[in-house]
Amino acid sequence: MTSVFDLMREYAEEKPEKLALISEQDGTRTFGALVENGGKIAHAFAHELGLPVGERSCIWMWNRPEFVEVHQAATAVGLPAVLANPEWADAEMEFVLRHSRARFIVCEPDLAERALALTQHIDTLEHVITLGDRVPEGALSLEALRDAAPADAGAKLPAVPDAVPGHLMYTSGTTTGRPKAVQFARDVVKNAVPYDEMIGVNASDRSIFVTPLFHGNGAGGLGSSLAVGGSAVFQRRFSARRFWELVDRTRPTYLFTLAPIVNILLGLRPTALEREHNLRVIIALGAGSAAPIMEERYGVPVIDWYGMTEAGMGTYTRLSDERRPGSAGRPFDGSAMTILRDDSSVADPDEVGEVCFVAGEIGFEGYVEDEEATHSALHGGYFHTGDLGRFDADGYFYFVDRKKDIVRRGGENISSTEVETVFRQHPDIAEIAIIGKPDAVLGERVAAFVVASQRGSSPDAKSLAKFAEGRLASYKLPEWVVEIDELPRTATGKVEKFRLRKILDDRTS
Repeated sequence: MTSVFDLMREYAEEKPEKLALISEQDGTRTFGALVENGGKIAHAFAHELGLPVGERSCIWMWNRPEFVEVHQAATAVGLPAVLANPEWADAEMEFVLRHSRARFIVCEPDLAERALALTQHIDTLEHVITLGDRVPEGALSLEALRDAAPADAGAKLPAVPDAVPGHLMYTSGTTTGRPKAVQFARDVVKNAVPYDEMIGVNASDRSIFVTPLFHGNGAGGLGSSLAVGGSAVFQRRFSARRFWELVDRTRPTYLFTLAPIVNILLGLRPTALEREHNLRVIIALGAGSAAPIMEERYGVPVIDWYGMTEAGMGTYTRLSDERRPGSAGRPFDGSAMTILRDDSSVADPDEVGEVCFVAGEIGFEGYVEDEEATHSALHGGYFHTGDLGRFDADGYFYFVDRKKDIVRRGGENISSTEVETVFRQHPDIAEIAIIGKPDAVLGERVAAFVVASQRGSSPDAKSLAKFAEGRLASYKLPEWVVEIDELPRTATGKVEKFRLRKILDDRTS
């Protein structure tokens, strides 16, 4: 089984001085330096920590070269890394660390004290390793561990059985609030194939990532870039204000991003740099109706795609395909994805049903130590996504909504996405999220959480109804409007609607 570390060693031997990583805030790494540092850190993990193959590690960092070095080091010696969000609160981290039974954690300097506190009541967590010069008592220095290892440490690493996974990633839990662990194999060659087929990515490409590396999109995209010998540009944390300046300075050839970040970039005032770039394509998960707007504004093709952590890429818009409004393209693998009715039969073209993947066609085998969630997702020979969508007669896919984001009012199914799309055009609304409020008579009624575009411009249910006249049926209109300073989101921009439901319950109970 081939890991990114294995491939990078080959590139380091051929072109050790070629840039592999370009970080806006944390310098650069050549392939030679990246492999040497990764090999030394791997040696330290295997020998200084003395952990057997198969034990789990944890990376609690923002995007930085050390993240990549630690990730590849852990993979190289068979210590699967849990990729953790630095924004998680202590209770969230405690859940993940207990559930994964990680034996050590490598973290940002400003997270070291919190990590040390967690070791006091999590028996399986033995070591805290951090970056920088100021290492608190009880923690280890990543730099000291690395520098103490021999220069050729990477060439003396033990073999790792193919069955040992590469890393674990926890789903965002945006609908239930309960994250689930997905396990990934060390073999990244097959993960690079979708990007190669989408845009022909190769060693001459330079990508730019504005997604966190602890998320599936960032980790998969970066791994695929490095797997073909390409270079990658990233910010420690996404900054829209500095984004186009970074693009101008580093000259990437393609951008890899997500719909929420697309919306932020489109909200910026246009500048000359937007059209003076070297990008040949933008890959944007969930771009939807924003894709043609981006193509017009930035002068570059946009590839929308649909996928998820568990199943990988489901569909994408090939550069040669017709652009159909609202479509995320056609299946990457025509045999893997289908639309099912509630009775598990296959839906007809243009019929909305649940998006499912044939279980044997994807690598997902279940959630780690969560039989209930695994059984709920995997049954009948399919992985059930919980998403609703449809295929048209020509095989183009259209995402409709999350099943749990469908508001069921008096026998009618209302798509929150449809309602949100209409009201995002309201001049007084900066952001909006639609949820269902339980109702004894109708089952649910429509509720809206809105972020006003400016002070003193608070829309109410009456003004929303007037705005939507002729665009939405009356039963789809919000009956409750709750103004909120900002919508609760995950690090990748997904709205945490379970938090909104709790707020609404508290206010109306």
